Amino acid sequence: MTKATNTTPGYGRTVWHDISDLYHQVLDLFYVKQDRDKALGPALRLLRLLDKHDPNAEALLGMSGRWLVAELDGDIAEAVRWREREIAALRDQIAKGLLETGAFTADEFSDRLDLLASNYLDLKRYDDALAALAESEAFCKGHGIPFDGKEIRADVKRAMRRKRRPAKAS
Repeated sequence: MTKATNTTPGYGRTVWHDISDLYHQVLDLFYVKQDRDKALGPALRLLRLLDKHDPNAEALLGMSGRWLVAELDGDIAEAVRWREREIAALRDQIAKGLLETGAFTADEFSDRLDLLASNYLDLKRYDDALAALAESEAFCKGHGIPFDGKEIRADVKRAMRRKRRPAKAS
């Protein structure tokens, strides 16, 4: 990872602040406001900054940003690749005490597993989706937080039932 440089001298603001701001702007535009077209410009700027300042995708925010841009582009397989990589890195960080530092919460990890399950569902990788949700639920139980992936699990099970039904002859 290359060293971030200050973009606003004297204020201690680094390029990572800009990356974080763009990431949250794209999240808001794409998921909350559901305006894909408006999200495209900030997403492109986000990707350019990530390519310049995290070319090897070593930063968690870099992995999250790349997942988000892939999802925005409709490339779910690429989104899954980035989310799997991010979750693997988070597992390592959690094992080293990341949750105890307050830099990351149990909810955030569980949410990422639920989002991965949703992406697996989109790719019809039902067993992988259920495995991610099982991990999320166990993690939530172990940390005393509510499990939010129940609807996704129900969607996966519905999709699995539809897949098993024989097609009706006309």
